[in-house]
Amino acid sequence: MEVDDAGRAAPVASSPPHGFSSFNLARSGVFDVEWSASPDGADKYRLPTAVVDALPEMPGALLFVPAPVEHAPRSGLLLLWTQPAVPTPLVEHVRLLASSVASTLAARREAVRQVAMRDQFNDLLESVPSGIVLFDGDGQSAMINERAAALLACSSGSHRASDLAAPMRALRQRCDNHAELETTYAAQVGNVHYAAIHHWVLGDRTYEVDTHPVSGDGQHGRIWLFTDVTAELRIAAKLRGLAQSDPLTGLPNRRHFEEHSIQILTAAGAAARIVALLMVDVDHFKRINDTHGHPVGDAVLKAVAGRCNDVLRDGDLFARFGGEEFIGMLTIATENEVAVVAERLRCNR
Repeated sequence: MEVDDAGRAAPVASSPPHGFSSFNLARSGVFDVEWSASPDGADKYRLPTAVVDALPEMPGALLFVPAPVEHAPRSGLLLLWTQPAVPTPLVEHVRLLASSVASTLAARREAVRQVAMRDQFNDLLESVPSGIVLFDGDGQSAMINERAAALLACSSGSHRASDLAAPMRALRQRCDNHAELETTYAAQVGNVHYAAIHHWVLGDRTYEVDTHPVSGDGQHGRIWLFTDVTAELRIAAKLRGLAQSDPLTGLPNRRHFEEHSIQILTAAGAAARIVALLMVDVDHFKRINDTHGHPVGDAVLKAVAGRCNDVLRDGDLFARFGGEEFIGMLTIATENEVAVVAERLRCNR
């Protein structure tokens, strides 16, 4: 039995078997004696009711064989005889088991600790809002949580590492960007210490996949984290759109124009093409606002934006520059095209 400093005893095994509950030996007197190989009269000790009730009759002799372990220093064997005659050879042999009993108790405690740690680790795996695939450093075993299991179409829990290779490869091949991913990961074959973060695009879902060695050392194992970032990417794209578009007309705003015009100029220069810049404004716009009110002025600006877009080509950049001013950047083959496009903009009513 395991017995702590306070005398609380947790029975580990008994013969004959009995479903003991925990009991306390602090006041029993058992720990007040320097035990030798000889049993003592049981009537000298205050045994717990749980122990007495488990016996067919009152014990006549008692022997405690200490088997202390670090976590339970008062542990040991408690032997009870209901008959007054005690077999001496048996007592001597039992005392020889003390070290074995201590080792068994320590091993049992470690096994219980390992189970508790495994359960805590499993709880942690499932509490993380990501799919997790963890490969041990031995290259033989792996563990995955439920989110990863759903992605890989297999069961959660422990697996042989080799059994997860095919599901991992199949998931990657299902990605819209699988060719890019295959090239990226192929470059890392043989490098157990590499770390990388990539997006795996699965239809309308995007997963950020972070893989890195455990504790920075590939010899300790490797972890794969699959985090669904679809919502975050959509929000980011929407915010970028809001930051670079004019809320009234829906056209690109001045910031968008300034950023993208550099790209147009660079591309045109490489292709030896001409770039034309057009400024468009609404005549007497202040009078329209003053006479008819700002709602009408807003409607005019939206109408102008729509009609200009109808005239320009898809590759042209047209933006609201500020107030009633608009700006366009066109890539053309000859300078004569500029006047033609400008006239179409002016006359489109």
